Amino acid sequence: METTIHLTLSEDFETLCAIYQIQPEYFIQTFIDQVSLPEYYSDPSNSNRWGTLFFLHFVETELSHYNVDRKLEDRFLTAFNQAMKYNFDAQSSTCETSLATGRNIMRQWLKAVLAERTKYITDNL
Repeated sequence: METTIHLTLSEDFETLCAIYQIQPEYFIQTFIDQVSLPEYYSDPSNSNRWGTLFFLHFVETELSHYNVDRKLEDRFLTAFNQAMKYNFDAQSSTCETSLATGRNIMRQWLKAVLAERTKYITDNL
């Protein structure tokens, strides 16, 4: 998915980008590319975990501002954690297996969330 967004860059961020000659959009895209629960759990020693850690911290501190179905979240995070633990513990399992399993669970979670969000439309028919 591609989107056009407008951001207000802080002076500190702009200054650091200028010092290191980094295009802000390149930096932000690199950060976005690192946000992945499947990768986060599939390769615990991966150094590219900071984007996901920041995302999880954001969710933890800002959750009250968003309408999140906690039952669905708990159900799918439990399934996600169990699958990742199983894949991690299995000697024959590869990181690719864990990534594929994690992404499949994430797709199922998204479908459940979207179904729950649209429920109010069909409930009144």
